[in-house]
Amino acid sequence: MVRFFLTLVLAAAAAGGWFFTWGPAAHAPISVVLRPEARRLGELARRFMEAIRFKDFEAAAGYSSPEDRKSADIPKLIERLFQVKPELLQLDNIELLTADVDESGKRARTKLKADVKLLNTSELRHPEVLLYWKKEQAGPWYMDLAGSLQ
Repeated sequence: MVRFFLTLVLAAAAAGGWFFTWGPAAHAPISVVLRPEARRLGELARRFMEAIRFKDFEAAAGYSSPEDRKSADIPKLIERLFQVKPELLQLDNIELLTADVDESGKRARTKLKADVKLLNTSELRHPEVLLYWKKEQAGPWYMDLAGSLQ
């Protein structure tokens, strides 16, 4: 009986280690991991930043509402946010700090931190970025590009 409980405790510890090292909680604070809606927003925010990281501006525009996608000028918005031309921007170590949803469940914001290297000067910065999100009743979350990247 003692062996069974010891095995159960070791299995739980191994599962917890996987969950916090490689699983869904690997790149998110515990307060985000425990709330499904916040976890979903955190995933969207990280994917958006990954799209910027790999200069996939079309994919980055895809996180905004269908009406805003056509007029979204992601390189210009990035230049305003990071104060450097997108081709001189190197994003690394993107980390989700928090994800908050308001009481109505229709508005949210995510806060991320990244290492930004300016390729023309080798300067290293660590800005924090707030991304704002909206959603209709039961629809998907869309990023408010105008509010997020200004």
